[in-house]
Amino acid sequence: MSRGVLLFAFNTEKFNYYEMAEYTARRVNHFLGLPVTIVTDEDSYPEDTDYVWDNVIKVVPDKNNTRVWGTWINKGRWQAYELTPYDETLLIDVDYVVNSNKLSMLFDIYDDFICHNTIDFLMQPNADQEKISYYGYNSLWATVVLFRKCDKSRRIFECMQMVQNNYEYYMNLHSFNTGIYRNDYALTIAMDIVNGHLTDQSDYIPWNLIHIGSNTQIYKNNDDELDTEFTVTFDNWQRGKVRKEYLIVKDMDFHLINKELFVDIING
Repeated sequence: MSRGVLLFAFNTEKFNYYEMAEYTARRVNHFLGLPVTIVTDEDSYPEDTDYVWDNVIKVVPDKNNTRVWGTWINKGRWQAYELTPYDETLLIDVDYVVNSNKLSMLFDIYDDFICHNTIDFLMQPNADQEKISYYGYNSLWATVVLFRKCDKSRRIFECMQMVQNNYEYYMNLHSFNTGIYRNDYALTIAMDIVNGHLTDQSDYIPWNLIHIGSNTQIYKNNDDELDTEFTVTFDNWQRGKVRKEYLIVKDMDFHLINKELFVDIING
């Protein structure tokens, strides 16, 4: 059984996602010992890249998704099943910082498909779980997904494609909190449909996805690209005043929602 990691990276007018992918790939190689395949496009793949990928797959991305800061090329994640060259694939976002070998454990505990269903915001312990609507069920997360080439995984990704193609319908059906396309919501709906609207706990990673979110900063503690120690600071606003709080993160993976922070880590 071949195993590897799949990354999707498409540059936009604001962010160099290919550069993020290189950083993430090096950490995957170091901490997980796995090869990495990148899915990208002709415009994003540089001629002078210095990272040696296991495979480079170039596609034509769907750029019909925007946020307030510009284009957000996140559609097409459903293609992961047909594009992956591996029997077992770890699909992760390029802004997920692999900071330990913990993800290796997933290969020994999952059946066919597994993802996160719960989150923690670092420094914000009282943050709620995200729902796909005000009255709906909790969102699943496409940030980290492990899947095997099998019928169930194929059906999940096909269903994600169906949701993407009919996103306005599902947005109206579930009254999404956001009008932009999100893979997290597509995955949530697809899993619900494939599982017959039942919950299967074996589909969920048995620890929380760690987010670093708003009012939070993160800094490398030294210049080693593969070091595992970071300092996280948080602006805790209470009664109109801010109290600076901080902690040291070491040997723990985390997801950087703020892409500017990821760029700072790479270049800092």
